[in-house]
Amino acid sequence: MRAMKLGLFCRQVLQRHSFVPLVCHCIQLSSLKASPVAFISTLQHLGCRLTGNSSPGLSEANFRLRSSKTDSSEGSQKLLQTLAISSVEPERPAGADLLNLGKVADPFLDMGLSPAQITQLFSLQPNLPPQTRLTVVSELLLLGLNTDSTLKVLQKSPELLKMSLKHLRDRADLLRRLGFEEAGMNHVAIHFPSIFTLPQKKIESLERLLKEKCLFTVHQISTILQMCPNILLEELNDVEYKFQFAYFRMGVKHREIVQSGFFQASLTEIKNRLIFLERLGLYQTPDKKGQTQVVNPKLKSIIRFSETDFVTKMACSSVEEYKIFKKLLVREERRLEEQEAAMQSDLSDLESDEEGSYTE
Repeated sequence: MRAMKLGLFCRQVLQRHSFVPLVCHCIQLSSLKASPVAFISTLQHLGCRLTGNSSPGLSEANFRLRSSKTDSSEGSQKLLQTLAISSVEPERPAGADLLNLGKVADPFLDMGLSPAQITQLFSLQPNLPPQTRLTVVSELLLLGLNTDSTLKVLQKSPELLKMSLKHLRDRADLLRRLGFEEAGMNHVAIHFPSIFTLPQKKIESLERLLKEKCLFTVHQISTILQMCPNILLEELNDVEYKFQFAYFRMGVKHREIVQSGFFQASLTEIKNRLIFLERLGLYQTPDKKGQTQVVNPKLKSIIRFSETDFVTKMACSSVEEYKIFKKLLVREERRLEEQEAAMQSDLSDLESDEEGSYTE
């Protein structure tokens, strides 16, 4: 049905341009019934007939008509091209007409982007020149991303299109120095594309923090960053506090912190689970010799279990009880914060009174 409608539409257009003899000769119902591909082939043949050299089969009147209707023939050829594109790619979004881009689209087609992908690409940051887009796309493809991944990255973080070539290359070189290989680079680009827009000093400061204050080795730092690239987006003070909680509060050593993927998890959820286990008598912070009176579960299991598995299998409790516990813990922590604030206020007042007495 679709091919039939398309054929009738084309016949009306061609008739309007006075190509009746050619229409009747070239557009056959058999080709319409066969398939859209066969129909397009017929249309292409028709286009050649309209624009090709004269042949004995053409009447003298038709020859004069063709000579005087050059513009109409060119218009018909463009119509054929448009119909061919729409028939081969029926799922293209509305308005995705590469004819408007002209030769601008050629380099993107050469890199493997489909017409639909190019249309979506040019809808991002519409005021940017084509060469800027081409540069950014080329660099992302050089990182090992395929065309689908490249488009997803730019859709998640359109500001990447405004990054200079030097910035993108420097960022890629820095991540490679930190141990990121092609697979890791792809993971970062797809899931955390904003990392490519971060200042280089931010990444270097995090590296120093993990090395100098947290005392991780170079190899451990590389593993942490590849397993938990989200750490690059966190504040340095939060990262340091998170490490201190694992090392001092939970008594977990560097190796286990790295292997568990500790920095992937939310600190709030880790604290909730730890305190819940402690109050059930299932976890105990090791002493200075690293000894405990209970067998502590592994950190990896604590943070990676789903909430249901953690509660039922590890804590041997119920999900409802755990939810109530978390609400009560929030109230308890809020009360402690208020008490600490009151104590700080009292100390400040006391210091002010003492300074006043010394002045007198």
